[in-house]
Amino acid sequence: MLEDCEQHDDGALLISYKDLQSKVNGSLLDALGESDQEDRREINSPIVSGAITKHNVQHLDPPVSFHLRLLKDVPPSFTVECMYWDTEQKVWSSDGCETKESDRINSTLCVCSHLSSFAVIMATHDFQDHEGLLLISRFGLTVSLICLFLSLLTFLLCRALRSAHTSVLTALCGCLFVGQLLVLVGLRLTDNKVLCGVIAGALQLSFLCAFCWMSLESMLLFLTVRNLRAVNYMTSQRSHFPYVCLLGFGIPVIIVIISAAIKPHAYGTENYCWLKRDLIWSFLGPVCVFITINLILLVLTFGLLRQKLASLNSNVSTLKHTRLLTFKALSQLFILGCTWIFGYFQFGSAALVMSFLFTICNSLQGLYIFVVHCMLNRQVREEYRRMYRRLHAKRSDSEAISGSTVPMTTKSSQVSEVPRIDWEGSKSTTNTA
Repeated sequence: MLEDCEQHDDGALLISYKDLQSKVNGSLLDALGESDQEDRREINSPIVSGAITKHNVQHLDPPVSFHLRLLKDVPPSFTVECMYWDTEQKVWSSDGCETKESDRINSTLCVCSHLSSFAVIMATHDFQDHEGLLLISRFGLTVSLICLFLSLLTFLLCRALRSAHTSVLTALCGCLFVGQLLVLVGLRLTDNKVLCGVIAGALQLSFLCAFCWMSLESMLLFLTVRNLRAVNYMTSQRSHFPYVCLLGFGIPVIIVIISAAIKPHAYGTENYCWLKRDLIWSFLGPVCVFITINLILLVLTFGLLRQKLASLNSNVSTLKHTRLLTFKALSQLFILGCTWIFGYFQFGSAALVMSFLFTICNSLQGLYIFVVHCMLNRQVREEYRRMYRRLHAKRSDSEAISGSTVPMTTKSSQVSEVPRIDWEGSKSTTNTA
């Protein structure tokens, strides 16, 4: 700043206000134009004012640079920014100021092209969009939606596959399909606040339903192993599926109704149609509960399977089939459930890595379901072969019929007599060609 003092009577002044930031912090959100407390903002440095004896304190060339001491360490989920107090707009602004570097512990380097009252503002922040993340997300969700659609067709149209297990998988695929479709086409429709809030609530409901149906699938597997019979829960077509639907859809609906009644304005953020931070635990909390229930049930199921395989020989084939289903459910828990854990750690220096892992794993859930429950299922593959043979046979028949159709004029020269039926008499006469 002293470079601007060209004459011997020029001067520069930097004033630091003691404890002023503690008085300003109470009204900081209002000064920043925030209507709610979704984003926590706090002054994390002394407020300082700069002045020089020159009349022009705007568009300084070169700009002034100074270090501001941080009052406390910056948490990983927060960012720091150099800002000044705009006396005309009565707000804190970053226009004309850059945050060059910050060690997040001791100080932050600010470079500004004008003089005013400055401070370092600490605020929570959403992870910024990354072109690679957007590309992976769109491609993965498109592939996942196609695979979920094929899985739904398989479970609904193949009557031989219908059972309690496939009914649960159908509901799970349907919930994931709706949720991922909303993410792909509606996550950024933030112009209409009402529509954005509805999309956020629908996303919360669809994904909570998917996790709830995963828990019900684990419960179904556990009951199958514990009450092993010739015709068990997994293969019986006479299931209590309508009553199970009350749990699979009812529990998430109750959670969404309660959270929407408590904080209806927390549905839809500035950038996404999703839950705000003060309501995010209405989703993450139940997800943690569902994942824990799944893990406990599947561990108990594996323990029961070991006992059954050791004691029963007559049902070995049934037990092996159930063990395979349990293994698929455990891997499904990891792909569809545990991968959401990556979303809990999208902050700090590892935020970008965690975001890529979270996006890759969660955008390919439909592909996993189709491969494991359809392509690797022997009964499903047999149904696919039967469908292919039927389609191939129909195509061959249609080609044979079209190929056998020839004009009758090619045979007219070879026919010597053509019988003619006299519909009025009982005799038939012939015409000589």
